[in-house]
This record gives sequence, C-alpha cells and structure tokens, in this order.
Amino acid sequence: MAASPSVSPGTATAPVSSAAEAALRLEGLVGQHSILAADMMRARVRADDDLAQSANAALGKNTQAMGDLLAPVIGDDGRARFEELWADHIEALFNYSRGLSIHDEKVRKDAQAELVEYEEDLAEFFVAGSQGRLDRRAALTGVREHVEHLVDGADAYAAGDKSEAAELYRASYAHSFALGEGLARALLPPAVGKELDRPTLRLRAALMRLLGEHVALVISVTRSAVTDGEDVATLGAALNANTVDLASAIDALFGAEAAQGFQAFWADHIDEVMTYAKATAADDADGEEGARRTLQGFEQRFATFLDDATQHRLGQPALAQAFVMHDRMLLAQVDAYAAKDYAQAHDLGYQTYSDMFTVSGQLSTAIGATVASRLPTGGSQTGGGGMAGLVGRQ
Repeated sequence: MAASPSVSPGTATAPVSSAAEAALRLEGLVGQHSILAADMMRARVRADDDLAQSANAALGKNTQAMGDLLAPVIGDDGRARFEELWADHIEALFNYSRGLSIHDEKVRKDAQAELVEYEEDLAEFFVAGSQGRLDRRAALTGVREHVEHLVDGADAYAAGDKSEAAELYRASYAHSFALGEGLARALLPPAVGKELDRPTLRLRAALMRLLGEHVALVISVTRSAVTDGEDVATLGAALNANTVDLASAIDALFGAEAAQGFQAFWADHIDEVMTYAKATAADDADGEEGARRTLQGFEQRFATFLDDATQHRLGQPALAQAFVMHDRMLLAQVDAYAAKDYAQAHDLGYQTYSDMFTVSGQLSTAIGATVASRLPTGGSQTGGGGMAGLVGRQ
C-alpha cells in the first residue's frame, strides 16, 4: 500500500465568529453525533471492539465540542450536566448494540429502559435551558425520534437488512441535523433565530447538511470496500441519493445544465475514491497511484466549473486546494482504516466532516451573491422557504 500524502487530522476547527455561526455549528455537530453513534453501534454489533472504542472516543470529542458551544449560554454547570446526560445517552446506545451483538435480550432491554429514562432527562434539560421557548412535548418527541432512528438502524443492521439500515442511516442524520437547528433556536439568544432565517444562512445550512452527509457516506462505503464489502451496494445507493440531492440543489440555483455538469463531476470524484479503496483492499499500489492522479485532474476541473458557475466569486486556486485537501484526507482515512489504525481513521473522518463547515460557508457566500434574487427568505420551520424548499425535505 503506497503512502498517502501528508495530512493533518488534528487541525483545530476554526472558532465561530457569531451566535448564528454557533447555531450552524451546533446543527452540524448533532448531525455528526448521529453518524458517529451509528458507526459505533454497527461496530459493536459486529463485535469489532477496537473500532467501537475509537468511534466512542470520537463521540466524546463531538460531545465536548457541543458543550463548548453551549457553555456561554447555559454556563459551566449547565455544560457539565449536558455532557453528563449526553455521555449517558451514548453509553446506553453502546450497551444496546452490545446486547444485539451477544444476543443477550436482558442487556438490550436494560439499555432500552435506560434510553427511555435519558430521553426524558435530556428533554427536561433542554426545556429548562430554553427559558420557556421549547415545549416539553416537542423536546421529548425530538429526542425520542433521534434515539429510535439509531436503535432501529442497529436492529436492521443486526438482522442483516443492510438496505433498511442504510436508509435509517440517512434518516437519522437528517433528523439529527434538524434537531440541532431546533436546539440552537431554543437554547441560543432569540435573535439567533431571525439570523438563521437569512437566505444565505438557510443556504449554508442546507449545503452543510448535504456535504456532511456526503463525507459520512463516502467514509462508510470506502471502509466497507476495504474490509468485507458487504455494505458497498446499499451504502453506495445512499451515496448516490445524496449526489442526486446535491445536484437538485444546483438545478434549483443554476439550472439543469449546471446540475448535469455538477452531477457528472461529483460522480467521477466518488468513483475514483472508491477505485482507491478497492485498490487498497487488493494491495494494488499502481491502482492507488492511478486513482490519485485522476483525482488531481478532477480537483482542478471541478474547481474551474464551480468558479465559473459563481461568476469567479470563489477563486479557482483556493477552491482547487480545498478539494485537494478533502481528497487527501479521504484517502488517508482509507489507509488508516486498512491498517487498523482506527483512532487515526476517526480523527481524519472527524476533521473531514468538520471542514464542511468552512466549505459550506465559502460556497454559500459565493452562490448567494450570484443568485441572491432567487433565494427565498424565511425559516424552514415556518414553511417560509430556505433551501428546504429547493432540495426537498428528507
């Protein structure tokens, strides 16, 4: 296996510059939590203890990041309580999947009972923190649905229904991302909600959700290709659906011709990352190098395509560099995973997902300036527009 170009998985995420950015980051973190939790549960179902433990460590990092964002609003005591409740919730999910793995119904049911308890505790915590802006029933429903998606996904995975598990993987992410928005609106200052309704921020949130899902699915399908390949078909179908959603957004913004160009570029990008993963699985250094060379050409052409579409507001060199780093990190996580360095693989995956916060900001600023007159106003929660109306609801 050829060595990957040097990357820096430990790069710190850029600090947020406003309450609205904190809200967007919270949406992304709650969405990322669902991915990490599902990955941890799948690993536990497979009795892959090393992978499950490294996924659990990534979940701890994600929990701390959420606590960092909420601390200015809920205080240090509130942050400590949140992190305690959230960690207990993760532990119960871990135990639930352990029960599935060892076929111990008592362990599974005990964990399920704990999850019900934590659902109520978390809902009460969020209601108290909202200072009356969050209804208890809505809070409990949101938390409960989040848990049900994860538990149902683990059940489907344990039962061998990979198609259902992949669908729930996407549904869980979309719901959790929306849950993050609801929590941000409830817990952060009231003025944040109005800021989030600005067209460019609605656009950014939608791009961040779709690009974050792209990262999660690419990582999942390449890891399957490196190991047993059992999930490649179902996760590949989910990844294709994400590509269609992204192309639909481009269609709504720039028209059918641009959407077709985008979808062709994006599909080629995914194909080459998969080619690399399959070459890694076969210990084919020539195949790996060929995929790298093809990706280098793609990065330049795709950057030119998007720069042209946004009337050169992005800048081709900077955009190309962003794609270079994105691909390097995706390939490096494949290498780490193949070497069973799961901690490194999760660090790289975590940072690749986090980078979508910055990329979505760059894209939404350029796209928003290009198509400002066509962007709807209002929040998705009111039906008043936002990208939800452009790309379709999950």
